[in-house]
Amino acid sequence: MKGAGSETKKTWVIRGRRITSSDIAAARGVVEEFFGEGRNRIASELAQYWQWRSSSGRLKDRACLAILVALEGRGYLRLPPPIRARGPARDQSELRLATAPGEELSGQAGDYRPFCWQLVSSEQQRRQWRKLMATYHYLGAPNLVGANLKYFVYSDSGDLLGALAWQSAVERLDCRDRLVGLTGRSPAREEFLAHAVNNVRFLIPPWVRIKCLASALLAEGLKALQKDWPRYYGQPVWLAESFLDRSRFSGASYRAANWVALGWTRGYAKEGGQFIYHGQPKEIYIYVIEKRIRRILMNDPAQELLRREFLLAQRPTGNPKAQARRRPMTEVLQSWTPEPPPDWELTAEDLQEMGRDLNDFGAEFGPAFRRIEPRELCQLYLQGLLSGTERKNVEAMAMELKGPGAVRKLQRFIGQYEWDESWMKKRHWKLSAESLAEEAAAFSVDASETPKKGQESVGVARQYCGSSGKIDNCQSGVYIGYSSSKGHTLLDCRLYLPEHWLTEEYKERREACHVPEEITFKTKPQIAADLLSELWESGLFPGRWITCDSSFGNDEAFLAQLPEEMLYLAEIPRSRKVWLKHAPEHRHLETDGCTVEDLLEQKGLLHWESRKVNDGQKGPIVAGFARVRVYLSSRRTAQSERTLLLRNDPDGKIKYALSNAPEETPMRELVRVSALRWPIERCFQEGKSHLGLDHYEHRSWPAWHRHMRLVFLAHLFLQRERLKFKKKAPALTLPQARALLEWCLPRPKNERDYIISFIRYHQLRNHCAKQAHRRRRLKELSQWKDIEIALSC
Repeated sequence: MKGAGSETKKTWVIRGRRITSSDIAAARGVVEEFFGEGRNRIASELAQYWQWRSSSGRLKDRACLAILVALEGRGYLRLPPPIRARGPARDQSELRLATAPGEELSGQAGDYRPFCWQLVSSEQQRRQWRKLMATYHYLGAPNLVGANLKYFVYSDSGDLLGALAWQSAVERLDCRDRLVGLTGRSPAREEFLAHAVNNVRFLIPPWVRIKCLASALLAEGLKALQKDWPRYYGQPVWLAESFLDRSRFSGASYRAANWVALGWTRGYAKEGGQFIYHGQPKEIYIYVIEKRIRRILMNDPAQELLRREFLLAQRPTGNPKAQARRRPMTEVLQSWTPEPPPDWELTAEDLQEMGRDLNDFGAEFGPAFRRIEPRELCQLYLQGLLSGTERKNVEAMAMELKGPGAVRKLQRFIGQYEWDESWMKKRHWKLSAESLAEEAAAFSVDASETPKKGQESVGVARQYCGSSGKIDNCQSGVYIGYSSSKGHTLLDCRLYLPEHWLTEEYKERREACHVPEEITFKTKPQIAADLLSELWESGLFPGRWITCDSSFGNDEAFLAQLPEEMLYLAEIPRSRKVWLKHAPEHRHLETDGCTVEDLLEQKGLLHWESRKVNDGQKGPIVAGFARVRVYLSSRRTAQSERTLLLRNDPDGKIKYALSNAPEETPMRELVRVSALRWPIERCFQEGKSHLGLDHYEHRSWPAWHRHMRLVFLAHLFLQRERLKFKKKAPALTLPQARALLEWCLPRPKNERDYIISFIRYHQLRNHCAKQAHRRRRLKELSQWKDIEIALSC
């Protein structure tokens, strides 16, 4: 069974209970015994077996069910399928009584007293309550788990005035825990949580416009809660809490009901078992019922009573930044107008024009060759990269477009023919600048690896391979990308040679792979610095920013080699140490420093902002951003001062980056540049998926770089075509442009002579391979003198 072999080595904490191997064995036994009676019975029996109860004495069968489902997901047991109960048909007329809008109610709260509090207890009432919340509350109907109470509130004449819900308090809340003295006290926390509740929903229907009603309901709701909670859960209520979205509500009703604003959340919500950053901190309000909480929990009569004066003294100093008021999602949806389908006006003539464009584009690089044959082979190679051939190596491309006779020619073209590669590179850059250059653009630096099985290819070695995510046999190259609002492309690259490849021991292999004699060992950051310097000096590409990942950004020597005019946003690992420039409440961070990851644990230090990074296929991509000024060393010199930018992505992963941009650089500019880090990854994806970036089978140094240059040209050509036909087909993607272009390429596969030559070519190739393998095998066996080998020729 999946994972069963490691159960003695691993434990998990699920729903606050540490699950050991004996717990797993007990769960299996209960599942086996009660398998036919459903999941709820199994969970109840397991809670009984463990004698796992809440502070009120009730069995924690819901928590046991969550543990069983988690164990099933890890492969330790198999539960019966969930049973969907089918009860009697719902009476829709009764549902409408509680949830349908009535006549508008106005006036003063006193006009509708006494309020009638109805505890939601029947299934019919629960459906009414959920429908009311789902229809009118901006957060929708909650899925309440564990101890909870729900109420309807009516006027003395029977009009629906509101609805509330109370639930067990959240387990950890920094400002509340400090207030009642829970920090580092697990037993006290468990005791406190049995007496704390959370106002998880509070709704006044939109047709109710009664002055002071909200504060009156909050005040009376606490009285109803103090009466009903002990009756249902066996524990008195000591403290109530609530979270308020200040971008929607002012909090005046809570303050009028004598609740106290205690602080702010950090902008996280629990989802799928982990905390996800949503970027909207909420204000925390509390109402203390039992003022002796600290004395009871600490067993110390000298502790402060939680009177209002003491609560107000615990509030953070300074006022929080005003938050922009957001429209309710219902208003956003009502105002949203679906976009019409993208235009498509391309015709057959346009497709023929794409074919002519490819011929003209290939002709741009004709002067790089001395003779007509390599010019034609260059065109053929570009056509092969842009074709639909599954494997875009020399043999496959030649067989697809020309036939067996072109295979050897194309091999010689890429590895042995003379090229003016410097001229071709400059021409490539000029055409790229004409199509994509703009002032707001940015350069990107990254490395990409290609796994290899053999040992003869240039630069191949056991090293980290990004494609497989581990140390593997591969080649690695350093690439420079360029991205702007017009598009993105790769401009230059160089193969990385591991240090041992430059030793005397590898001299024969370097000669076999035609590695130039002037090549010396350079690290990847040093290679990147050389490539960027040449691009910058060309003066063709405006844009001052450069982005890179942590393998380059954590190398200070690389960043120091960049041109002085360049600004960078360089990712760093979470273990990088920095010293804060100014932190009055955290002086030790100014003198002692800390890792960038440790900054997340410092209360009140980081001020997160939610920003839209890009527009994705499924909607806007929003991330949380925070920044702080830091020094790179304890010397705190002006030369070592940087901006540290933290980015919390929707998946919960936090990335860290340093920038040498001036301190006054707007946050929106840093957010924009952070989004320009990823187009180079898009270039790799498009190149490997559609243009054969990693399909090559060349072994030599010149062939590797020539193949990469031609892939860059093919990618640039598709970007130019997308820009050219932007008005006729604004949604045209690079893969779609490549698929359209394929219609213009030669199709010899349907010809009879091609089929015959294709089969004959493969027969001869297989025969030669068989003979070569046979010779190698006989050579290996010749060392065994006592073996007689019968040869049949």
